[in-house]
Amino acid sequence: MLRRFVSTMAVVLVLAFLAGCLGGGGEKRNVFDENEQTTIKVMFYDENSFFQQFGSLFISKFPNVDVEVVNVNALYGKGKYDEASFLKFIEDNQPDVLLLNASQYEKLSSGGKLYALDSLIEQDKYDIEGIHPGILQQLREKGGGKLYGLGPTFSSRALFYNADLFHLYGVELPRDSMSWEEVLELAKRFPAEGGENERVYGYSPETTGLYTPIDLANTIAETENLRYLTPDGSRTTLSGEAWRSVLETAASAVQSGAVYMPQAQRSEGSYTMQVYYSQDLFIAGRSAMTVRNSYFIQNVSDSQNYLDKAPLNWGIVTAPVNPNDRARSNDIRLNSIFAIRADTPNARAAWEFLKYISGEEFARVKSKAPLSGELLSRTAYNREQDGRSMEPFYKLEPGTSPTSLLENAPPSFYGLLYPIVNEELGSVVENKKPFDEAYRNIQARAESALQEAKKREEAEKSAEPNA
Repeated sequence: MLRRFVSTMAVVLVLAFLAGCLGGGGEKRNVFDENEQTTIKVMFYDENSFFQQFGSLFISKFPNVDVEVVNVNALYGKGKYDEASFLKFIEDNQPDVLLLNASQYEKLSSGGKLYALDSLIEQDKYDIEGIHPGILQQLREKGGGKLYGLGPTFSSRALFYNADLFHLYGVELPRDSMSWEEVLELAKRFPAEGGENERVYGYSPETTGLYTPIDLANTIAETENLRYLTPDGSRTTLSGEAWRSVLETAASAVQSGAVYMPQAQRSEGSYTMQVYYSQDLFIAGRSAMTVRNSYFIQNVSDSQNYLDKAPLNWGIVTAPVNPNDRARSNDIRLNSIFAIRADTPNARAAWEFLKYISGEEFARVKSKAPLSGELLSRTAYNREQDGRSMEPFYKLEPGTSPTSLLENAPPSFYGLLYPIVNEELGSVVENKKPFDEAYRNIQARAESALQEAKKREEAEKSAEPNA
């Protein structure tokens, strides 16, 4: 009897020990030992930028963890990146921490390649409440309901406006959640008279290079989640009402003279910072509105050191949205998601890295540094810039990741389509033909361009060795 009791107690103790080493669902509990020297391999673009952005702060906090950077430029620099080469890169290099974009994150999480973080978050009582809830929701949606990664930063854009120009011409200020059509209608209320080098424009694009009607149409279409081809790539979608509206809006805005359309004119002589800033019409005070990322604020501030003009009286509202979903913004994007490889032997140390770079301490330190075009996912630490709140950059929920305009398109399709759309919309802008006629021509010619692009693709495949 006594022997059976002792045997039973031994089993209980063993089970208790195992329970302490295992988490829910049979996962290893992974208790991090701060005294144990370990090494983790982290995917990043290059070693220098990694340590500048993340690594130096992390290893100062965890001196027992060495970090080896797996340079992904070796992958993307080959010029023939595809899903198969990406998976082979991971298999060959065995990084513990993966650097992913939204599409890669979704595919790897659904394929069982990533380590689920929910149990680790619960085990450590890790506070994720301060992270933008929309970003967490987006990560869970792409992870099939689970959280497989964290993004310490995100990119976003906002609509900048010149308050003085709006007051001067008696135009009401922009507001949050405007559609592109509404923004461009507002732009049309500014005078279109005057010489090209002196006049004011209602809206100017980010680029100072060549900008054409199709470029403006593409900007609108991306916001509205459109694409040029059907999901199977068999035909174009330009016959749809959504594309008609986009093309008509773009043609009307260009025709009105409200939109600045740079023609990629090169400056003669030396290209100084003064020239650089003066060529940006918004900074020069000649554009009422523009859509830019958060780093543009630094440009506006720095320009005062080079231009002999009064400081801009600028403001920001949310970037233009899809009129069918005004609570979301496709301009809020997670470009860098950090995740843990599912079969890594260093899951706990990798988790400490994710915890730290997504935590409050890291955000507090980074909030003191100049903006670099990225915002902190812990949005409470996105400090004001020039007395303006950064909230318009993240006020809305992130939209569903927009589908590429050219998804499933043959390689040469856009090169054939580009001059067609510009020619037809250009004829509308110049009053040579009505929009309806140009639109019908775009539809027919785009279908012909698609068939031609498919023929070229087939010919190229047939000409390849071992085709």
